[in-house]
Amino acid sequence: MAKPKKEQKQKLYYDNEADANKYMSYVNGVAGVLALAMWVLYLTRVFTIPDHFFPVVCVLFPAAAVLMFIPLFFVRTDAIRKPGYKYFILFSLLAVIIALNITVPKHSLLFWPFAVLIANHYYNPTIGRTIYVVTIFSMLICMYLGMFFGEFDENLFGGGVILPDGTIGTVETLQERLDLLQKLTEQGNNRYLKVLLFYFFPRASIVSLFFLVSNLLNHRNHKLLEIEILSHDERERAKTELSVARDIQMNTLPLEMAASDDIEIVGELKAAREVGGDLYDYVDIDEHHVAILIGDVSGKGVPAAMFMMKTITSFRDFATKGKTPSEILKQINTSIMKGNQTGMFVTCFLAILDKRDGKVIYSNAGHNPPLVGSNTNFRYLNSKPGLLLGCFKEAFLKDEEIVLAPGESMTLYTDGITEARNEKGDFFGEDRFLELMNRREYNGIIELHHSIKNAIGDFVGSAPQSDDITLLTIKYRGDRYFAQEKEFSATKEETLNMLGFINDFGDHCKFSQEFKNQLAIVGDEIFSNIIKHGYDNNGGEIHVRLLFEEDKKEFIMTIVDKAKPFNQLEVNNAPVSGEVNKLKVGGLGLIIVKKLMTECAYDRINDKNILVLKKRFE
Repeated sequence: MAKPKKEQKQKLYYDNEADANKYMSYVNGVAGVLALAMWVLYLTRVFTIPDHFFPVVCVLFPAAAVLMFIPLFFVRTDAIRKPGYKYFILFSLLAVIIALNITVPKHSLLFWPFAVLIANHYYNPTIGRTIYVVTIFSMLICMYLGMFFGEFDENLFGGGVILPDGTIGTVETLQERLDLLQKLTEQGNNRYLKVLLFYFFPRASIVSLFFLVSNLLNHRNHKLLEIEILSHDERERAKTELSVARDIQMNTLPLEMAASDDIEIVGELKAAREVGGDLYDYVDIDEHHVAILIGDVSGKGVPAAMFMMKTITSFRDFATKGKTPSEILKQINTSIMKGNQTGMFVTCFLAILDKRDGKVIYSNAGHNPPLVGSNTNFRYLNSKPGLLLGCFKEAFLKDEEIVLAPGESMTLYTDGITEARNEKGDFFGEDRFLELMNRREYNGIIELHHSIKNAIGDFVGSAPQSDDITLLTIKYRGDRYFAQEKEFSATKEETLNMLGFINDFGDHCKFSQEFKNQLAIVGDEIFSNIIKHGYDNNGGEIHVRLLFEEDKKEFIMTIVDKAKPFNQLEVNNAPVSGEVNKLKVGGLGLIIVKKLMTECAYDRINDKNILVLKKRFE
């Protein structure tokens, strides 16, 4: 297993330590409350200590409490992510324990293992060992200091002890204790040694036992953290590889919206995972014929994506060889059967459209029947599904025929649409899909696709996407259209060229000067917004497509860009009044655009913004 990058590994360690610092800040807060409680007990003389040390205690405990409360002020800041912040928290906690054990030695012994356990629980083994060493050393120092400054404790040394002359007396002052220790040592009663042997070592042994157990657990947890870091790195690497695979797969599809005087094609795929098994494609066979394909591979994920790529490659190899749809599908079947040891299969629908008369020859290999028709008059195509591809060496398929009238379209889809489920487990279904298609007239196939996706999203709600979703629509225009398209750079300098392109188109179509002026306003506003707010003035490409149908007196401008998601139509279309400077950036201009055009539609398809503006003449 490959090791993660050093920077990533450090980040994960710091994330873990930041979390530990947060909880340790709360622990210190509790210790601060304890220090204040001890302070009150000393002030009220519930706990007694030598008078000479009383003023020191009255200052020491409030200071310790403040030290404990300080981390609470940094819990919600970036300070807890600093590498050295943990040492401040741990050593401030130790400082309170030290203060307690000097002044109240017989009541504070249980706090020594506390620092060791906390350090091993929250931090790495090295820090746990450091705190253990500091704790043992501090414990020894505190025990000797407690002999002189702490409350009464016979095991250490305090008031009410048996004096060298056999009487019971008190030794409260620091000098009295020093003198008594000297006399006891001269008589062979070395209290310094006894504190070391009979007081320190037993308690140090207990703390050491706590340390060994907690440090072993710390080692185990630290190994689990390292394993998690390695697993995280593998997951991130796999995620990156899947992202690259998705880009490769999506770039294999014809991402651009195709249009000419005769036809218009829009296709899009939304995978349920990073990569999917749905597919669509279209290729020009010759000047007059275009072949379109949609398919759905069995399964999901990487295997389905690889099988999908193989199917598309076979389609492109065989589609231009002058065969009928059924013959092309049979050749695809033979190609994908080679090496298909996993038994995967794919449903396909393949159609060849003659741009001259709208005649469509098609063949169905087990796929969903497409919808054909025009606004409010769509119907399911009565196609006979043949065998799936990839299952048998011989694919029994037949060709069928339909003629599209000018203005009619064919919408192909995968079962990710009809079998989309909501939270209750209900399917979107074919009836609901047909009703949606015939609900109203749509401003072109871009708006149609947008409405279908919105309807599915509203129906599914919070339920996860269960299958890949693919839409492919081809609209037959006939020869009643005049269309032109051109690519422009997303720069201010290119704006004039774009406006000249629109003006030349208007001259060819014999638009009035008034309408050409309106188109200049519209084009300038839309173009400028894409440059400023879509590409953030960083450059890019803008594709402009113009179309005019003289019989219907209908003009359509389609603008496609690869900028970030940016819907220019999301502007309040209320009457312009009040303070104009409070409108959104570009808002006033876009309100004017909406007023000048009859219909406007936006969609985000295959990582591209597509804006369609339509003008109908009276």
